[in-house]
Amino acid sequence: MKASAYCQSRGRTLRVIFLAILLFVLGYSSNRLQLQWQRYGVPKSSNTRTLSSKPEGVTVSGLVFYGRKDRAICMYCYLQRNMADQGGWLDEVLWIVNTDREDDLQYLEDIIASNPTRHKKLRIPGEKLNTYTYYKAWQHLERGKYYVKIDDDIVWFDDDAIPQLVTRKINYPNDFVVSANIINNPPLGFLHYHSGALHPYLPETVQPDYVPESWKPSQHGFWQGADNLIWDLKLDPPYAGHRWLRLKEQDIVRTPVSKLSYEVWGDSYASWAIAAQMHLSLLENIEANTLHLYKFENPWIMHGERIRINFMCIYADDILDTVVEDWPRNRGDEDMIVLDLPERLRRPVVVEGNALAAHLQYVDQPGVAGTDVLLRYRLLARDQGCL
Repeated sequence: MKASAYCQSRGRTLRVIFLAILLFVLGYSSNRLQLQWQRYGVPKSSNTRTLSSKPEGVTVSGLVFYGRKDRAICMYCYLQRNMADQGGWLDEVLWIVNTDREDDLQYLEDIIASNPTRHKKLRIPGEKLNTYTYYKAWQHLERGKYYVKIDDDIVWFDDDAIPQLVTRKINYPNDFVVSANIINNPPLGFLHYHSGALHPYLPETVQPDYVPESWKPSQHGFWQGADNLIWDLKLDPPYAGHRWLRLKEQDIVRTPVSKLSYEVWGDSYASWAIAAQMHLSLLENIEANTLHLYKFENPWIMHGERIRINFMCIYADDILDTVVEDWPRNRGDEDMIVLDLPERLRRPVVVEGNALAAHLQYVDQPGVAGTDVLLRYRLLARDQGCL
């Protein structure tokens, strides 16, 4: 009996010890997992809420790389709506001057004169900045500030885009870069295509006698032409200022965006026709109040792949701590900010799916200038009460 009782007691003791070890291991593993999630900026839930108001003591600065008045007119409209004076999150805007054109320079002077306490300009001495000298601008960030970098050809962004970006960066400080969810920014077009945000459009090949003065696709009627026409991406614009019109049927597979791939180069980057169709799809979604088609709750993590830096949020100290003046001269600022530095620091670059913006065109998309897309965005800005 004594031996039996001893065995039972010893068995219970071993089970207790085993259970304690198991709970310790599970707790340790859970803590490690939580630390890894925090390290790589992955949210614990699928919904990162935007802060209701900008936190006390947080300074948010716009960082605009400026050179072209005709594009910046649209962008400035949405900047104004986001300034602190209007209840927005932007305390100031630093304009990096990168043009010698008198008309462009005068427009910037007018902006600064309108509110010199909010708008400042910075001109880097020497030649105009280029891919391998943009680093000079990043040296002038001020520590302790959140910067939203905006290219001057961001022709539209949603009213909550800046709060969404900054909120993500505040909540997940280990994120090195938080990019907006940008229309015409590969590889995001591929996501927009497969989420149903893009719609069937084709270019009008014959110039009409009358065109309505409206940004709204519904005011321009439907496309007319052969039912079997497939637009070759190598074709030039049919005429200057031509329109892209909606197909009546949902036949998107014969339109340019059907050629989108998850890539940062290739046709997804260089095709002016794909860009034009993406812009008209955005205008349709704005008109129809269907912007939700672009959005996603969990961040899209780039995992070492390139994302364009057209519209993004960074924290000044993150950049300055890398000693900008020592960046390799054969690497552009985009190479450093979204590829090299995140890899070196083991910090993620993420896309905030709820922060929407539109980028007009890349240098390899000159055909966009042959459309009426920029005019449409100006008309939209005018309807927003900015122009």
